[in-house]
Amino acid sequence: MLYRIGICCLLVGGLCLGQGRATDVSKGVYPTSRGVLKSLSGSLLFLETDDEHEMKFRITRKTKIFSFQGGQGHQEIKVSALHPGQTISIDMQSGLDGSFEAVRITVESPKQ
Repeated sequence: MLYRIGICCLLVGGLCLGQGRATDVSKGVYPTSRGVLKSLSGSLLFLETDDEHEMKFRITRKTKIFSFQGGQGHQEIKVSALHPGQTISIDMQSGLDGSFEAVRITVESPKQ
């Protein structure tokens, strides 16, 4: 009986420790959504995932935005560099209120 309680405590403790590690974008694993940037208004971004569906994301001070810069690889850019019509992918997490927060936005390079 005590053996089982000890195992449960170790599992719960491990899960709690794992919660704090996802704060760094490079170490976290987040669900990703891909589509076309429909609009950007203040801290809200609207992503068109297909002809019938749209998703709303909140951009926070923790959101990182990247674009592919030729031979230099992915470079961090500012939110002002985003424009409607660009194909982007968004790594997201759910906020406390159930809304989606953009953790990482990547502007996909156009097919050549």
